[in-house]
Amino acid sequence: MKTKKGQILLITVMVLATILTVVLAITFKSTNESKTTKLEQESQKALAAAEAALESALQTNQNVTIGEGQLSSFTGITGTATVENLITNTFTTPAVAKDAAYTFYMADYDPDTKAFTGTSTGQDVTVCFKAATTNPALELTLVKDNSVKKYVVDPGSRISNAAASAGVCSADSTYDYSYTVPAADISTDSKLLYARVMYNPTKLIFTRASNFPIQGRTAFSDVKTDSGVSKKVTLFQSYPQIPAEFFVTTY
Repeated sequence: MKTKKGQILLITVMVLATILTVVLAITFKSTNESKTTKLEQESQKALAAAEAALESALQTNQNVTIGEGQLSSFTGITGTATVENLITNTFTTPAVAKDAAYTFYMADYDPDTKAFTGTSTGQDVTVCFKAATTNPALELTLVKDNSVKKYVVDPGSRISNAAASAGVCSADSTYDYSYTVPAADISTDSKLLYARVMYNPTKLIFTRASNFPIQGRTAFSDVKTDSGVSKKVTLFQSYPQIPAEFFVTTY
């Protein structure tokens, strides 16, 4: 009898231990899933606040604070968004797709009046681009007050009478090719330098001795929820971009 009672007690303890283990496992899983869900919700909330702050900063063209003005509906979140106009003599574009183009401003531009407010500086401007599986080529269109001048640069020698690359970019040696538009062509009445990319996508670098006109606005937002989730978002808003088809004749 004592042996049977001992066996029953042992089995009971094992069953209870198994049940306890299952309950603890379910509780642990449920707790982790709850934490993960809460973290995802907080992350989405922080991202929404960061993006809203960016939009508000760009609309008002001034720095904004989460919880104030247009952003007063966000609670449990702190942070700011700042907007600035970058002034530099070297400008790097986002990746430009094959057969797409980038519009680069050679004179000061007012986005409110949609008019040029200054003259260009008559200096050499170098445009750099990267190699890919098949080397890209560039068509550069210099738009002036009363004239348009084109340059075609093809390191792969696929385009008849195109110029060759001047070699590695002085501003960034990871850019394999470069071409310099001479100051004599630019003078003071240039308004735009329009770069169309052919054969392969590439980023572009525009560089010269002195600072370029402002090309757009850059906004930065940095927000944090009360639970500690943070988001940082950066957005560059360029001045109006002319569609690639504008300078291409089709039949």
